[in-house]
Amino acid sequence: MIWSNGACFVVNSQFAIEHWNDSLSQFTGMTESEVLHRPCHEVFAAQLFTGMDFCQKSCPLVTEAGHTADQPMFVIIPTRYMGQQLVQIHFAIWDDPLTIIHWIQPVNRDFKPANPLTPRQQQIFTLLAQGLTRREIAQHLNISLSTVNTHIRRVCEMWEAPTERHALTRFMRMQGSNPDNSFPSSSS
Repeated sequence: MIWSNGACFVVNSQFAIEHWNDSLSQFTGMTESEVLHRPCHEVFAAQLFTGMDFCQKSCPLVTEAGHTADQPMFVIIPTRYMGQQLVQIHFAIWDDPLTIIHWIQPVNRDFKPANPLTPRQQQIFTLLAQGLTRREIAQHLNISLSTVNTHIRRVCEMWEAPTERHALTRFMRMQGSNPDNSFPSSSS
């Protein structure tokens, strides 16, 4: 287990993600359960400034002769809520078995990660953005009105939004003002 208070993930010799910490979840908006055991190039699709793919099936950090330079690299990675972000990636590579640890540091030092919503919170705010009332959302998702109210209250507290309208505005900005995203209505 790797302990780090910075954004960090670890891949194995097949370039599958073995570890994904909470800081990286906050930064990218992707949870550990969404990415664990998936190939890193499918999760990250990062690019260099030149537009060349950085994350790919054959990792550019590992060459046939061993390793690339130990210097941190600047790449652009996609994030769920903040769009593409320029980051500096530091890494460590072990040979036996091949393991690569990646530390990701936003170039914008003042970056405050968005608090990702749970799937149920995303469903509720998507339906709010589509104009449904709290009661209609409860009926649509087959949950109680108090559960809807609790989720909305928690999101407002998490984002320090004084009202539901403020939280909904932030949600819509994070979604690119596209409230038509649909989420399954299964219970969480």
